[in-house]
Amino acid sequence: MADNGKAIVVEIDESKYFHRKYHREQWREGHWVFGGIERGWENVFLWKCRIAPLEQHIQDYILPGRHIVSEGWLAYANIDAIRGEIYTHSVVVHQTHFVDLNDSEIHTQNIENMWMWAKRKIKRQFGTSRKLFPSYLHEFVF
Repeated sequence: MADNGKAIVVEIDESKYFHRKYHREQWREGHWVFGGIERGWENVFLWKCRIAPLEQHIQDYILPGRHIVSEGWLAYANIDAIRGEIYTHSVVVHQTHFVDLNDSEIHTQNIENMWMWAKRKIKRQFGTSRKLFPSYLHEFVF
């Protein structure tokens, strides 16, 4: 809990790194990355997606009692039911709006901004070596 009695908000999202956009450039496989950010930039986590269950990663990186905000992806549907409802969960559906019309605190603007900064930094600083990609994520988080 935050000092004001409200739950600390963690925005989560997934993004694909280094794939071609708009059918330009040479085709690249890319890397799917899942990440989250606590509002206020206190804590950030990123990991290259593997087959492990999403629920396990959420429990590994997000403390109980946090309020999770995500987009409407089906994989996020049961977050509030993980391990006896240790999280609360709100959804913003990007097909209709980017900020909830009834509550301006329900958005994923911080995590989307973090993706932009991470992609820009990694591409400019390191390029796109597939072998070293996980180390690029670790450096960005550090």
